[in-house]
Amino acid sequence: MVRKPLKTSSIYKKKYTILALIVFFAFVLAYQFVKVKNLDFTKLSSNIEKRVDMANFVKGNDIDLKKMYGINKLEVDNYALFAPKSNMEANEILILKVKGDTSDYVNRIQKRIDAQSSSFKNYAPAQYEILKKADLVEKGQYIYFISYKDLNVVYDAISNSYK
Repeated sequence: MVRKPLKTSSIYKKKYTILALIVFFAFVLAYQFVKVKNLDFTKLSSNIEKRVDMANFVKGNDIDLKKMYGINKLEVDNYALFAPKSNMEANEILILKVKGDTSDYVNRIQKRIDAQSSSFKNYAPAQYEILKKADLVEKGQYIYFISYKDLNVVYDAISNSYK
């Protein structure tokens, strides 16, 4: 009398099939929570323009990025820059998506912060206070530099701009 091997019987096939399906669906469902979200820079610029008092800002371009931070547009994947309308103001918003390591870019932005702080410290105390409360944050491939009186407004605009 020949017996079927125990592990290939129909009961085990059903159990392994059900287990494989459960594992598959667990991965599909988990993907929704762990997928990488990207910033939509068009939406980001629009959100910032709607929520921030643009009387203090102008939308920056490639030349402003290079002049203010020493960053060439070709060095980054994308960016949104809102520069101060005059050099007498400390309001700046810069969001970068970098291609590689963020530390070099953070150092360049920090140099700008230090230079502006030393300029404003003696002759524009109100602007110096804005700079003291400014945020420079690394988040994955993204760098946020926000120098504005109400940081939460800008962070709300950023969080509502993820795809």
